[in-house]
Amino acid sequence: MKKFLAAICAAGMLISACGGAAVFADEIENENSGSAAVETAAPEVIELPDDGAAPQEIPLAEGGAEAEEIPLASEAPEISEIAEEPTAVPEAPAPVENASKVTNYTLNFNCVLDGWPRYDSAVFNIYSAAGELLGSHTVYIGGTDSFSLTYDLPAAPVGTMYYLEVSGVDSIDYYTDNYPLPLDEKLPLYTYVNEADGTVSSSADMTLHIRTQDDINIYVDGKYVALSSPAIFDGSSIIAPLSEVAEAIGISDCTYFPEYDSVKVKTGDNEMLVNIGFSYITVFGEDKQLNVPVKNINSLTYIELRPFVESFGSTLEYFDSGEYIDIHLTKSPMALEAIAALEKRINESGEGSSTDYLIWVNKQKFRCTVFEGSKGNWKRLKDFTVGIGAPSSETITGSFEYSQAQDMWPYEHYYVGPVMIFYGNYALHSTLLRYDGTPYNNNVGVKLSLGCVRCQAKYINWMSKYVPLGTRVYVTES
Repeated sequence: MKKFLAAICAAGMLISACGGAAVFADEIENENSGSAAVETAAPEVIELPDDGAAPQEIPLAEGGAEAEEIPLASEAPEISEIAEEPTAVPEAPAPVENASKVTNYTLNFNCVLDGWPRYDSAVFNIYSAAGELLGSHTVYIGGTDSFSLTYDLPAAPVGTMYYLEVSGVDSIDYYTDNYPLPLDEKLPLYTYVNEADGTVSSSADMTLHIRTQDDINIYVDGKYVALSSPAIFDGSSIIAPLSEVAEAIGISDCTYFPEYDSVKVKTGDNEMLVNIGFSYITVFGEDKQLNVPVKNINSLTYIELRPFVESFGSTLEYFDSGEYIDIHLTKSPMALEAIAALEKRINESGEGSSTDYLIWVNKQKFRCTVFEGSKGNWKRLKDFTVGIGAPSSETITGSFEYSQAQDMWPYEHYYVGPVMIFYGNYALHSTLLRYDGTPYNNNVGVKLSLGCVRCQAKYINWMSKYVPLGTRVYVTES
């Protein structure tokens, strides 16, 4: 029995000498996963004799020498010596930044207008599923231009849902449904991986139905005012065509200066300067702030209604029926006073006319006034600023008759017209116009002509249409 134990110890020493640890076939197979399995024969089982006799002794080498190696059924594979420095592993390609993550969301909007737009700002908010506001955009909407909004978001897994809240439009088309505003609940926004190309989709397309407004009706002293372009909302303020509202409250002198992109509004000696694109007006030398800037819409100058009319002493009352809005204005007391002074002066002059119209040009005031009626009973129809003859070629003074009408007087780079001749080559005509109809020199309120009276296009066009031949033209120094 002792000899049998000695043999087993000798075998253990042999294994230690070969590497310090026993290596088994299943471990080798795990370390070389993916390669062919190592074939090993099953170890031979030594059976003890039935009679209980001890097994045959295995003699040890004399002098303590190593015992002869006992051959194994299958030799273990040779184990390579471990290098002092490990072999360098090739670097893996750098991961794509935020791969499979959502970091932004884009909304693409197509706008549809179902009526006259209510100029206003629409607000678009994106929320997380937990209700946290992640981003907000405010867009001023006054037409049908398409636009896109992009929100930068905290990185989140694909599949994360967001929610959209909108105000300032009538309704939204999203997928196959229409959602009237105000929304009962926020609209869900989806993120997903496109099956076709594997890209992440984090955008949505929607159609906005732009908010339209109720009809706004304007009355002056109880009389309905027909505007060529309607009054509209701009945010919470009502804006309207400046020259048409001015005319309705008694002020017809609204002169546009293209070199400054400004309009001078004048009644008597009271002047207002309106700078287009700015949120203030200069009223009799003092600046007054507006809630919304003056702007051009449909080639007309639109101005905030209340501060404009109230600057000239008119009153404004507002009635909202729920289906339409009525605005009642009064005539400007400043305008009424100026008109009364004009009528008193011309009626006291004793001037008459062979027609129901009379034209008076006041050179000192740079003003042309058209009256309707008869001698001693003239009523002012319209008055406006004009240009007159330069000091070296002054406009003639006196009482004349409108005797000849011509379409234009052509020159090399511009023309004037229509032309209303009242004495020799003296005439009322337009400012200098290019042949495409745009102003070449639109100046009025100054002495610059060769003797004729220059009127801006809208006024000379009106006179040539309504004032007949034979009408008295009365020109005074003051």
